[in-house]
Amino acid sequence: MSEEQQTRRRTPAQLRRSALIGVVFSVLGLYVVLQFTGGRTSWKEFAQIDPAMLAIACGLVVVTWLFDSLRMRALIRSLGGDLDILTGMRISIMGAFVSNVTPFDSGGEPMQAYLLTAKGLNAGQSTAVIAVKTICNALARFTLGIAASIWLFGFADFWSIPKAMYVLLAIGIILYFVVFAFSLYLIFHPEKINVIVVPVVRNKFTLKFFKPETLDAVLDRIDHELREFRNALQEFMENKKSALWKVMWLSYAWWITITIVPAVILVGLGITPKFTHIMGITLIFYLAAAYAPTPGSSGAAELGFSLLFSSVVPHGLIGLFVTVWRAFTYYLNLIVGGVLMAVSMIKKNMPSEKQGRSDEIPQPQSEARARESDTISTPSSGAAHTIPPAS
Repeated sequence: MSEEQQTRRRTPAQLRRSALIGVVFSVLGLYVVLQFTGGRTSWKEFAQIDPAMLAIACGLVVVTWLFDSLRMRALIRSLGGDLDILTGMRISIMGAFVSNVTPFDSGGEPMQAYLLTAKGLNAGQSTAVIAVKTICNALARFTLGIAASIWLFGFADFWSIPKAMYVLLAIGIILYFVVFAFSLYLIFHPEKINVIVVPVVRNKFTLKFFKPETLDAVLDRIDHELREFRNALQEFMENKKSALWKVMWLSYAWWITITIVPAVILVGLGITPKFTHIMGITLIFYLAAAYAPTPGSSGAAELGFSLLFSSVVPHGLIGLFVTVWRAFTYYLNLIVGGVLMAVSMIKKNMPSEKQGRSDEIPQPQSEARARESDTISTPSSGAAHTIPPAS
C-alpha cells in the first residue's frame, strides 16, 4: 500500500480512538461549563424539561439528515442515477459520525463519497456529488453568516458578551470568511496553487517538522481536490442548473433547521426566546467554530456556546441548556452513526464472497478516480503542479 493510500484510509481502531478523544474533550468542556454556571443541572431538573420540546429538537436533527439525503438524491438524479431517501440518510449520518471524530470536521465528505461508490456511482460521480453539495452548504453558511454577523455586531442591542470573546469571535468569523473566499479563488484558479499554496506548505520551516514526502502528498491532495471541485461545479453550473438550485435551497433549509434546535430547547426549559435572536447567535457560533482543531469541535463547542448565550440564557440554566443542545447535535450523531458503522463492519466481516477484504474503511483515492470512467464531461485535471525545492 502506498503512502497516499495509507493517508486516505481510516481504520475502525482510528475511528474509535478519535471518537474517544472527541467525547473526552466534550465531557471536559461540559464539566467546566457546569462548574462555572452552578446549580440547576440535577436529574430532577432535567426531568422537568418539556418532553414535547425534546422530541421536536430530536426531530429537527432527523430533518437535517433528510435534507442532506435529498441534496445527494437531487444531484445523483441529475446524473441519471438514483438514491433512495433512507439510504441517503444512512450515508448522511455515517458521514456526520466521521466528521465528529476527525479534526476540523474533515472526514465526513470523503466517507460519504466512498459510501456512494458502494451504491453504484463511480469515483468521479461520487466525488462530484459530494463536492457540489459541500460547496452549496458552505455558500449557504457563508451568506447566512454574513447576515447574522452584520445584524448582531451592528444593530442588535439584546446581545452582549465579554470583550475577549468578541475578539475571539471576530477572529473565528474572519478566518472562516478568508478561508472560504480563498478556497473559491483556488477552485476557479487552480494554477495559482503553485504560486500561493506551495510556498506556504513546503518551505524551510515546515521541512523541519515534516518529511518532504508528507508535504508533497498534502500538496498533491490539495491540488487534486480543488480541481475536482472546480470540474464538478463547472459541470453542474453549465448543464444542471436546476439540480444546483435545488441543492442550494436545501442547504439553506438545512442551516435554518439546525439553528432552530437551540431555540426549541430553550422553550423546553421554560424560556420564551425570540427565535431569530437564537438562530442568529447559533449561526455566528457555527462560523466561528468551523476550524476548531479538536474532533467535532469538542471542548471548544461547549465553552464557546455557553459564552455566546451567556446574556440570553439565565446563568443557572446555561449548563443544562448546553448539555441538552450538545446531546442532540453531537452525541446523537455519534450514537446513531456509531451503530450504523458497527453494523456495516459486521456485515463486511461476515463470511461471504467479500471475505478477505481489509477491515479498513477506504476513502476515495485519486488513483481510482483517475482510472474510472466518469459520465460527467469535465476538463482533464491530470496535470499535476510542479513542487519547487525549498528555498
